[in-house]
Amino acid sequence: MDTCGGKFLVELFQNYGVEYIFCSPGSEWVPVWEELSSRYARGDKGVKYINCRHESLAVAMAMGYRRWTGKLPVVLLHAGVGPLQAAIAIRTAYIRQIPMVICSAEDADHGESDAVKPGGPHWISNLSDIGGPAAMVRPYVKWSNTVASKSTLIDSVYRACHIAQAHPQGPVFLAFTREVLFEPLSEPKVPTLSSVAGLPQASSGELEEVANLLIHSRKPIIVTEHAGKSTGAVDKLTELSELLAIPVFECRIPVVGNFPKNHPMHMGHELTDEFRDADTVFVLGATVPWYPPSSFPGKNTKVICLDETPMNERLPFWGLKSDLLLTADISQSLSSLIDMIRTKIDATGPTGSDYRQRFEQVKNSHNKMMGQLTEQAMAEKNKKPLSARWFFHTIGKTMPVESIIVDETISHSPLLRKYLAEPDSYVRGSCGGLGMGLGEAAGAKVASGNRPVIFIVGDGTFNYNPVSGGLGVLQEYNLSVLTIILNNAGYLAMSYGYHRHFPEGWAAGHKKYLGVNIEPPPDYVKLAEAFGAYGEKIEEPEDLEPALNRAFEELARGRSVLLDVIVDTQ
Repeated sequence: MDTCGGKFLVELFQNYGVEYIFCSPGSEWVPVWEELSSRYARGDKGVKYINCRHESLAVAMAMGYRRWTGKLPVVLLHAGVGPLQAAIAIRTAYIRQIPMVICSAEDADHGESDAVKPGGPHWISNLSDIGGPAAMVRPYVKWSNTVASKSTLIDSVYRACHIAQAHPQGPVFLAFTREVLFEPLSEPKVPTLSSVAGLPQASSGELEEVANLLIHSRKPIIVTEHAGKSTGAVDKLTELSELLAIPVFECRIPVVGNFPKNHPMHMGHELTDEFRDADTVFVLGATVPWYPPSSFPGKNTKVICLDETPMNERLPFWGLKSDLLLTADISQSLSSLIDMIRTKIDATGPTGSDYRQRFEQVKNSHNKMMGQLTEQAMAEKNKKPLSARWFFHTIGKTMPVESIIVDETISHSPLLRKYLAEPDSYVRGSCGGLGMGLGEAAGAKVASGNRPVIFIVGDGTFNYNPVSGGLGVLQEYNLSVLTIILNNAGYLAMSYGYHRHFPEGWAAGHKKYLGVNIEPPPDYVKLAEAFGAYGEKIEEPEDLEPALNRAFEELARGRSVLLDVIVDTQ
């Protein structure tokens, strides 16, 4: 039986494990919609469709969905303008190595043949680009291709799904001609997607060298940025840290939560003077473990880097000194390394007391750090405007323990991570560009079911998001997300620039800035009401905890919430 290419795509995607299609509507996708509508009428919802009202929203939702399911999403964008509008989101997925298949289209014959009905004159004047859509996004995807014939359709989709999930993972792009999407084609046999090759593993010799360095190190430390993305890596990292009493630092801008904050070996996100004389530094899944690259460590310190792509080939500059580079899966390598270390320790015997002494020293430093965080928050509990530090302390006590946090703050992000960023519950949504957080939170909610999803964003970054499209998709698909705007009436990061570079300048002296203020202040609560969400503005410190409790009650009822929290500018 003949079918058209667009309808056949649905079968191909389903066969290759795709459960969700995130689409920013374009007229070329009518065959896909027709097939899905027909399936839904028959009760077949094996492939689910999410109608997104903005291109970057579609890609961001796919990112959030993938992060919390591990399943391959598909994104459909309109021709030409779709990839352009979504370019920042695509770049973000590329930087964060998030696999997805992104599709767009182009017109091959522009109405000059009878193969399909003409698309209209705008396909020439407005939707045509030299090189086509695949060329537009080439710098920010792993692989891109144009499917210009029926004979290459299956192979192209097969390869796209495979390449996206092969390591290092990332987005891939397929451009289809309208002729392929609309023309009839005989339905061939669909090949099964072969298993994706795993990462190369570190050799026993490499792991033995690492084991010896860590065992005999006087003052080792571990620095990580994204080890928490690897399944099982947090548990293995915790085990290694406890085994040899190695303190763990997370980078200043971690992508995910990598280590439990209440663990005695967790030492925060800034290398303190106490640990700057480390003799061995184990960089575990980190692109920028410290900045600038020359600032640390000393010339006699051994640096070990373990990651899927330790040389960061996509970057024009990296600059990190390293004595040993291991290209391997983090979780599996840690498991093998721990086994090797245990064997060596059992053989040598009397070194355990040294580790116990170091463990107690690090534990004391950890307890002091955590105590200071609480003391600093309590000292600002009555401050008005609200202290951001007090806000993070309070929501940390109030929110359900299984909550997912999507962080798209900038100036407040270092504080947020100190109080809230736990493994399997935190993701930073601003890596690669701003404006992705609301979509990523929506995608996380699609993926997470009953887990509460909290999107925390500064008011400046909130304005970069496709707000009406994002709140609209939450309303349309009954996705309950708590959006919290930390509102300091402007772009605080820009204000910092004046005071850092021109502290004696006119703007700093008169407190009048360009590129900083958001004036007059919008009524963000009315945005929530326009899309059926619950909204509330919080200005008084004593109102914070009751308002958060109300928000989580509404969220538990399945209703989205927006809180406009007026915070200080410190």
